[in-house]
Amino acid sequence: MITQDIRNTTVYDQLQEDPNELLAYYRRLFNYKYVLVLPLIEARTLQPVFSFPEKEWLPFYRAREVEWLNFYPKALFRGALDDQPHAKELFNHFEIDHLYPIRFGNTTYGFLALGAHGRPPNEFEKQTARLIVRYLASQWNARRLMNEIQRSSQKTERLLQEISTVLEVTRAMESGGDIQHLLETIMEKAMDVMAVEAVSLMLMTEQGDLEFRVALGPRGKQVKRFKIKPGQGIAGTVAQNGKPLLIADAYNDPRFDHSFDKRSGFRTRSILCVPMSHRGRLIGVVQALNRFDGKPFNEHDLKTFTIYAGQAAVAIENSRLLYKALENEKIKSQIAVASEIQRLIVPEKLPYIPHLELAGRYIPCQGVGGDFYTVVPLNEHETVVAIADVSGKSVPGALLVSTLHAMLKAYLDFTADLALIMRKLNRKIIDLSTTDRFITIFLAKINTRIGQIEYISAGHNPQFLLRRPFKVSPLSSTGMAIGIIDYDYHSQRHSFQPGDVLLLYTDGVVEARNADGREYGEDNLIQLMHTPGMENVSALSERIVRAVHEHCHPQKPHDDVTLLALRYKETDNG
Repeated sequence: MITQDIRNTTVYDQLQEDPNELLAYYRRLFNYKYVLVLPLIEARTLQPVFSFPEKEWLPFYRAREVEWLNFYPKALFRGALDDQPHAKELFNHFEIDHLYPIRFGNTTYGFLALGAHGRPPNEFEKQTARLIVRYLASQWNARRLMNEIQRSSQKTERLLQEISTVLEVTRAMESGGDIQHLLETIMEKAMDVMAVEAVSLMLMTEQGDLEFRVALGPRGKQVKRFKIKPGQGIAGTVAQNGKPLLIADAYNDPRFDHSFDKRSGFRTRSILCVPMSHRGRLIGVVQALNRFDGKPFNEHDLKTFTIYAGQAAVAIENSRLLYKALENEKIKSQIAVASEIQRLIVPEKLPYIPHLELAGRYIPCQGVGGDFYTVVPLNEHETVVAIADVSGKSVPGALLVSTLHAMLKAYLDFTADLALIMRKLNRKIIDLSTTDRFITIFLAKINTRIGQIEYISAGHNPQFLLRRPFKVSPLSSTGMAIGIIDYDYHSQRHSFQPGDVLLLYTDGVVEARNADGREYGEDNLIQLMHTPGMENVSALSERIVRAVHEHCHPQKPHDDVTLLALRYKETDNG
C-alpha cells in the first residue's frame, strides 16, 4: 500500500492551477487511459466537458437511472459493482474504471471518471482523486455563488434604477408646477426606463374617452390630437378592462387599430400598455412602443412598467390634489396633499402574523403628518417593523416620509441586513432632503424562532420592551438621525420571549404638553405600561392615546401621536 502524503506531491501544488493542466498532469502521473469530468445536467444527463486525451465522440448520457447518483456520496470502482446494475451500465457507457462524486455540501455537481486499464486504485490514487474532486467542487460552488451574486447585483441595479425614477418623480411633485409639466416629466423618465421608441400617457376625460396628454417619439405631435373611445384599439381595451396588455406583434392582434399608424406614419411592432389606477379608480393608461433592441416586450418589462404606472398614478393624483388646493389657498393645499400622502403610507390594516399580536394608532396633528410605521413579514418567523418621524410637516415632510417608506420596502426585497439598509436609507435621504430636514427612525427585526429582537435606533426616542412581571426596559438610540451626515450604523440584539411586549412610538407621545407647558414624559408612559392588563396591545395603545389627550386637555396635541405595539403571543396552552 502506498502511504505517501498527498500534501507533499506536485499534484497538491497544481490544485491552484488551470483545471485543464491539472487533469492532464493527473492522467500522466498515474498513467490513466483517460480522465473525464462529467457534470450532472438537470439531474438526468451526464455531459462530458473535459477529456484527456480529448475525445470528440463522447456522447451525452441521458437516462432515468442517473437520478440515483444525485444522492450517492461514495466512490465507485468497476470491481465492486455487483449490487449496482445502473452503475454497470454507466461504467460500460464511458469505459469507466473509477468514479468519484464531485460534491459540495449536499449538492452533487458531477463526477470524475477515470479509465485505469481495468486495475483497482491504490490508496495514494484514492487520496489524490479525493483532493482533486474537492478542488473541482469548490470551483463549481464558487462559480455558482458568483453567478448568484451577479444575478442579485443585476436585480439590485434594476431595482435601484426603478427607485431612482420614482424619486425623480417625487422631486418633480415636491417642486410644484402645473400638471402638464409633471406628466411630461413622468413620461420622459418612462422612456428612459423602458428604452423604447415611443411612449404616451392618456388620461380619462369626464366623457369617458382617453385623451393624449403626453406623446413622445418620432410622431408624437401627430398622435396628440387623437382621442380614443373605450374598447378602441389596445389602449381602449386596457381602459375598458383595467388589465395590462403585452402585444408581441401588433399587426397580428385583432384588437390593434391600424388607423393610428396610417394617420401618424409610425410603424408599431410591439406594444406594452398598462392602466393607471388610484385607489381602485382608473385615471388613464400609459403605453410603450417598440423596444430599441427590436425584441418584443417581455414579462419583466410588463412587471417594471406596471410598478412604474402605479407610482405615476399616485404622483398624478397627488399633483392634482396639490394644484386644486393651491387654487383656493396655499396652506390648505399643503394640509390636504400631505394628509392624502400620509394615508397612502400608514397601513389601514396591519398584516396577520401568526406569532405576533399587533396594534397601531396614528393621529396626525391638524391633518398633516410627518410620521409613519410599517410592518413587513419576511417569512414565518421573521418580521421587520419600523417607526419614523420627519422633522417639519406639510407636503415636503410627507413626501420625504413617502420616499423613505418606498425605499425601505424596496431594500427589504433583497436584504434583511438592518445596518446595510439603514446606511443606504441615510445616503439617499441626504441626497434628497434639504439641510433643515432629517428623519429619526427605529428599525427592528423580530425573530420568533430564536426569540430575539435586533434593532437600530437612528436618533429616535427610547422605545420600550415590557417583560414579565411588568419590567420595562428601554431600547435606546444607537446612532444619528438619518439625512444629516454619512454614518456607519450598527444593530443591537435583545431577547424577545413569549408574553413580551414591544412599544414603538414617536416623540409626539412623550412631548405632548398641557396648558402649563408640562410634557407627558417617558415616566408617565412607563408607569402606564406597568398597569395590569397592558400586556394586551390593543388596550395598551388605546390607553396611551387617551392618556395623552387627557394630559393635553383642553388643548389638542401639537404633534402627531403615533405608536405601534407588538406582543409575542404565547402558545395556545400558555
